[in-house]
Amino acid sequence: MQTYRDKSGNTRQGKSISLLRYAYDHEKKRSKQIVLGTVDRWATSLPPDIDAILTDAEREEFREWMAERDRQFAEYKQKSHLLHAAEHMGWAAKALAAGVKPVRPERIWDALDVLAKALEKAGHPRPSRARGRPSKSETPTPEDLVASPYDDPTLAAEQEEMYERMAALPDFVPKAR
Repeated sequence: MQTYRDKSGNTRQGKSISLLRYAYDHEKKRSKQIVLGTVDRWATSLPPDIDAILTDAEREEFREWMAERDRQFAEYKQKSHLLHAAEHMGWAAKALAAGVKPVRPERIWDALDVLAKALEKAGHPRPSRARGRPSKSETPTPEDLVASPYDDPTLAAEQEEMYERMAALPDFVPKAR
């Protein structure tokens, strides 16, 4: 898989992957790369013409590559959802404050309970509150939640790291025989 830097300097991935085979050239006494074909990066199976020329080991390596690609992409999506969860809740709070009526408010309450339980199960219990009445400065507002996560340099660095990890998906390079 080829990667490149876009105009803003972010690492991006190409749209296709090249399937390579290393073969030993006895005349030159060195290995050479043979391009067997290219496949769309998000393909779920090999095209029949390429599948016919691959060995069983190469097909299995391609399946392993796809599984790792899908696992990393799922992890990326999950982190992205968590990154924006508080922001979406802030937008929902702003909508409620503006008088918008939710279609199914009981579903929102259920979702809040599910999220609270998932946070606790993941080892992030609800922080304990100080005794007494909280001051207004301690209570977050919907505007506090709606603030872009990219304004926080720590979150921006985490987002950039996720892009770098996606760009570093494993290469499909068959092992030399």
